[in-house]
Amino acid sequence: MTRAALYSRVSSKAQARDDKVSLGEQFAEMRAYCARKGYEVVARYQDVGSGSTKNRRDFQRLLADACEGTFDVVVCWKSDRLSRGIYPAAALMEVVEAQQIRIESVMDTVDMKTFAIYAAVGKIEIDNLRERTSMGKRGVAKRDKLPKGILPYGYQKGLGGEVQVHPEEGPIVRRIYRDYVEESVGSHTIAQRLLADGIKPRKGSPWSEWSVAHINRILGREEYTGEGWYGRHRVMTTEQGRKRFTQPKETWIRINYPPLIDHAMWERAQALKKERRRRARRNTRAFYLLQGLLKCSECGLGFTARTYRRNRKRVGDTVYEYEFDPPIRYYVCNGKFSHRLDCRERPYLRAEPLETLVWNEVARVLEDPDVIKRGLGGRVEGKTSGDLDREIEQAEKSLERVRSEEDRLIRLFVIKKINESQLDHQRKFITERSEQAQDVLEALSAQRRSGKGRQKLVQGMVTWVEEVRRGLRTITPEDRQKVLRLVLEGIGIDRSGNVRITLAIPGPSSMSGAALIPTCSRL
Repeated sequence: MTRAALYSRVSSKAQARDDKVSLGEQFAEMRAYCARKGYEVVARYQDVGSGSTKNRRDFQRLLADACEGTFDVVVCWKSDRLSRGIYPAAALMEVVEAQQIRIESVMDTVDMKTFAIYAAVGKIEIDNLRERTSMGKRGVAKRDKLPKGILPYGYQKGLGGEVQVHPEEGPIVRRIYRDYVEESVGSHTIAQRLLADGIKPRKGSPWSEWSVAHINRILGREEYTGEGWYGRHRVMTTEQGRKRFTQPKETWIRINYPPLIDHAMWERAQALKKERRRRARRNTRAFYLLQGLLKCSECGLGFTARTYRRNRKRVGDTVYEYEFDPPIRYYVCNGKFSHRLDCRERPYLRAEPLETLVWNEVARVLEDPDVIKRGLGGRVEGKTSGDLDREIEQAEKSLERVRSEEDRLIRLFVIKKINESQLDHQRKFITERSEQAQDVLEALSAQRRSGKGRQKLVQGMVTWVEEVRRGLRTITPEDRQKVLRLVLEGIGIDRSGNVRITLAIPGPSSMSGAALIPTCSRL
């Protein structure tokens, strides 16, 4: 008897339950089909998801069982249930042709010669439907209305679909920003205050109570400044599943929201969030000089602090417990420890030698202004100012020659030495050369401006270093940490233990200007 495997698929969970062609109906019709044909049903597979990808759990199981010779024929309700894209169709055809397995459908006829073509057409239909849906939503957004989705906390939809301030939630948003920015209250305290005042999140929200994550999400919504955007991201189905892709900014559509806060307050909130994340001590009770400053150069993730105060060891039936005094402190790579990335052999770095190395290197630079001068003075990307001047002069002459050629070409056309077709043909090449020469000139001019500004900044930094370098070797650990957070842009450590320290030393009058000085050491 012919062994049959049944495969069914629906696109969404809702479709799997409602009165459309659900999984149950598909299986019922496939079983009846097999009974008429005299097939024995030996396997059953079902998926909920898009047919344009081969990364479906039961579809992959179907391919694996087919390679084992578990069945002779695959029965589906309709051919597009198996595949609506080229990649799954190719994977299925490779297996069924190698194992001599047939594919049959209840509702249509499957011809293996044209199966991939139909799958590609199905993919085109999906893409066209997605594009038409996207165009409709973009049209709604251009009319200053929200196409879909839930409005941010603090807003509601008006009768015409426009965005309005929620009379109860809007003042809560203003209160959150005011507490965070003006009173320097943290997210956890803000959440506790709202709970204490009996204020609840929006009904139906994923948050049943106010939390740090909920507060931080409100603090990160740019819509509260009056600017919202539709089309910033697009979700697409790929071979790795559904992924979100950032779209070019010129394709975004602005949706006007009634402002709840001004831009200055929002930007201040973003700066405070970044600074607090960097300096947070988390749950560590021990002092860590470099907390929030270390990054793994291999995986790009940060290091967290871990303290070990005791250890247990079992020998036979006896358990020995050791107390560490002082506690052993480590910096741990999040990529290796938490995400199991292959970025280094061991995730742990002893805190004491790393902190000593970084502080000594920073102190050496701060105590020797000549290091800053050598690192940033005199030269710009390997060129002296004289070299740049000569190159700029040559670039200007080259641009002038190209423009002269264009003038000569126009004169030839005027006196009818060349026709219009020849003029257009030659001007195309002249335009390309003119644009290239202009780009070179602009790049060299930018380098020269950068060099002059850098020289001025160097003098300011040297003055600042002179002010702070006195007493660097004798200050307290807490004051050392303040200095490091002021002057360090970041610390990177690769898998071989090489430490790259990047200093961002501020100017003497305002702490806004900064220049980066990379230094390398071996841990």
